[in-house]
Amino acid sequence: MSVEPLNTASWRSERARTVLLPILAFVLLTIVLALMIFRFFVLDFVVAASIALLLGPLQRTLTKLTGGRATIAAALLVLLVTIIIFVPILTSAMILTSQAGAFFAWLGPRLRPGELQKLLTEAMPAHPLVTAWLDFAKTAGIPPLADSLDRLAVGANALLQNAIARFGAALFDLMLFLLMLFFLLKDGSGLRSEFRRVSPFSEEQETQIFDHISRTVKGVLQAMVVVPVVQGFLAGLGFWWFGVPSPLVWGVCVVFAAFVPLIGSPLGWVPAAVYLFYTGPTRPAIGLAVYGIIVISGIDNVIKPLILQGAAQIHPLLGFLSILGGVLAFGPLGFLVGPIVLSLVISGIRIYRDDVLARRLVSGPVKAAAQP
Repeated sequence: MSVEPLNTASWRSERARTVLLPILAFVLLTIVLALMIFRFFVLDFVVAASIALLLGPLQRTLTKLTGGRATIAAALLVLLVTIIIFVPILTSAMILTSQAGAFFAWLGPRLRPGELQKLLTEAMPAHPLVTAWLDFAKTAGIPPLADSLDRLAVGANALLQNAIARFGAALFDLMLFLLMLFFLLKDGSGLRSEFRRVSPFSEEQETQIFDHISRTVKGVLQAMVVVPVVQGFLAGLGFWWFGVPSPLVWGVCVVFAAFVPLIGSPLGWVPAAVYLFYTGPTRPAIGLAVYGIIVISGIDNVIKPLILQGAAQIHPLLGFLSILGGVLAFGPLGFLVGPIVLSLVISGIRIYRDDVLARRLVSGPVKAAAQP
């Protein structure tokens, strides 16, 4: 009597292996191939999906105002995001161009051999080795210095070409981000419905995950606006204190410079310190440089974690490490990706704690009480 159930169970197990294993192998192969193709766009998609999640309520409101035209609403939001992104970048580029032009106009005459010789003679201490080198350079017509300038020019040219290539790549990523953002805003509700059909999470768990990600993205974007303003205010105070002319104008320059990826606020306060160094005593220039490193640039690492703590209930230390680690791992986009990854980790821990462990603790005593 017991042979048939055993045979049936064995047959079902064998059938499950013969059917499921090829399906799992096929799914694994498609995942690997998809990662090989789309891995170049994962960061752009993560950023676009996060911004689309944050702009979701505004997209639904604009869709109602435009008579159900989701395409027009998405296009208006993408246009708004484009303006918000390009205005600081173009302003910072104009400031950088003007400052660079003034700097090179000032530097050009001072790179002549005679001027460099005079500068070295006046600036360097009267040490026997320094004097001997200057005498050798004077008798030799300063060929070592000329060679150094040639190598410096070659290095600057290579650096400029690399910067142009990086700018082109960043522009491509920006266009791709805006394209993804448009379609995610336009078709976001349908994509979320398709995701829910294959998601292992319940609707409540998905809401918890998306809500925490939305609050994290909101905190990061708030930091992107608040931090430059605070840095500009602190820079203006420092410029006034150390005697930089037009401190308000220089402070506004720091605000726009803080929006530039990787470089940030030093693009605004370093030229001011260089100006003080060459136009007056060195003590205020050194003081402004120290103030810029510790206060103007250092406040960035204090405000961002505090804003994340208030917006998404993320501990300041974890927020600081997520931003720093994200930038080190993914570049400028890591400023947003790092906190999003941390948000997913926190959401996963909370789901495990509130659902899995809670159900286990509840079901354990019930089963124990049910036993005779």
